[in-house]
Amino acid sequence: MFCKFGYMNRLLFFITLLLLLVSSFSFSQTGYLFVKKGFKKKKIYTEGDAIHVKLQDGSIRYGTITLLRNDTIFLNGQPVHRTFVKEVLLKRKPKKHLPDAKTMLLIGAGSALTSIGLSLNNKDNKDEALIAGPVIGFGPLLVKHFGGRAIRGIPRKKFRIGKKFHLQVLDFHIPKRTFKSF
Repeated sequence: MFCKFGYMNRLLFFITLLLLLVSSFSFSQTGYLFVKKGFKKKKIYTEGDAIHVKLQDGSIRYGTITLLRNDTIFLNGQPVHRTFVKEVLLKRKPKKHLPDAKTMLLIGAGSALTSIGLSLNNKDNKDEALIAGPVIGFGPLLVKHFGGRAIRGIPRKKFRIGKKFHLQVLDFHIPKRTFKSF
């Protein structure tokens, strides 16, 4: 009988310890800023994310969202109301360049070995084997380079707030109680 109570005490101790540990690193949910087109969300920002906006007066603000409350976006502690935002500017990815000379030489050597192997294997079509080696070696590199440049012109650079897009602030902060005096 004593063993059962000892087991229950240890179980109670571990459950209490687990609840204390979970409560020590649990956080409340932060607010969200949605860039929407109709009902679809195109971009989601949370508190702590970096954002780049252009305001109605033409000024540009870049900073970290420190707080989202009551349709107001706080950028580095400075309030900006959601209706004053004219555009949300998006970050551009840097261009990817071709590999260095050592990598290009290794690809060339690999394509030469591939051409030799294909020409020895296929004795009838040696011309096709000489073309197939460089195509196999340099083809993916060229497709990635020129295809990336073609696709780079397509992505969106900004969201113009107004007709198509609009901002929505989802606020999860609990308002502070104000007590009335008698």
